[in-house]
Amino acid sequence: MRQLDLTDKKILHELDFNSRQPVSVIAKKLKLSRDIVAYRINKFLKDKLLLKTYTIIDISKLGYSASKNFLRFQNITEAKEKEFLNFIKKNENIIYSASYDGKFDVVVSIWSKNIEQLASYIGELEKKFGGFIAERQLATIIKGEYCVRDYLVDKKSCTKRQSFFGSVPEKVKIDETDKKILVKLGISSQASSVEIASSLNISADAVSKRIKKLEKQGIIQNYNIVPNEPFYPYIHHKILITLQDLTEQKERQLEDFCRQNKNIWYFCKALGEWNFEIDMDTQTREEFRNFLRQFKLEFSGIIKDYTILTAYQTNKYNFCPRVP
Repeated sequence: MRQLDLTDKKILHELDFNSRQPVSVIAKKLKLSRDIVAYRINKFLKDKLLLKTYTIIDISKLGYSASKNFLRFQNITEAKEKEFLNFIKKNENIIYSASYDGKFDVVVSIWSKNIEQLASYIGELEKKFGGFIAERQLATIIKGEYCVRDYLVDKKSCTKRQSFFGSVPEKVKIDETDKKILVKLGISSQASSVEIASSLNISADAVSKRIKKLEKQGIIQNYNIVPNEPFYPYIHHKILITLQDLTEQKERQLEDFCRQNKNIWYFCKALGEWNFEIDMDTQTREEFRNFLRQFKLEFSGIIKDYTILTAYQTNKYNFCPRVP
């Protein structure tokens, strides 16, 4: 596994803050040459340290909500699991999937406009692979929030950035061209306006203006990175938490705790078997155990139960896999 030097970490931190910012801007911030920054970013992708860069899209503003399926397999062969993962990657209603060690083997996040549509998509999954699924838990995301991976630069204060998506549809009116731009940015946040324009037969300037409008409308929230777990020198943990006796004040304290912890890069409120999720990275399992000990002490009054998963492969990350 590749070890990161300080320059690598600083560049990764900038990409996680905004993976669409120009290389020249990153170079200026870090007082490096443009060529060095460009070379390192290309090497991150070539060495598979990063799976991709992606765009955080608030799908609620497109009229969608996200629901996660946590699946535990049974009697599944390697060939059948490969078939399952290929189905996930090609399915245009699935926006996220990752494979885990722990109680569940894989998480599949589906976008849908309503409960009937969700049931139809889950039914399609069950029809093809239901015989290999021993358990499935469904959690609907109420609100998810992304934080910057400040552990990369060991910042004492956390980088402030609003970057979230909701689940209560509040559709914003956009046209077909806007939707096609979102699809292109879903594939890669670094797709240039020139590249996008050439596929849509409009000018690059028109693409740039539309992207700015989508950002202003809150449809595009930010541009992040997707580390590739087998090659990324940090461990990705997911904690599924069942909370009790939760007041508004305690909920705010919990969310502020997550925002201020440099290792936590995502957390969300959910509706299901558990009602809160945390995603975080640590260098060692001991570091994670120390975090967990502190976390349980600080919130002992509201933590009823929790489950820990360890990600070993992200299979898909695309907030806009097709024209919505």
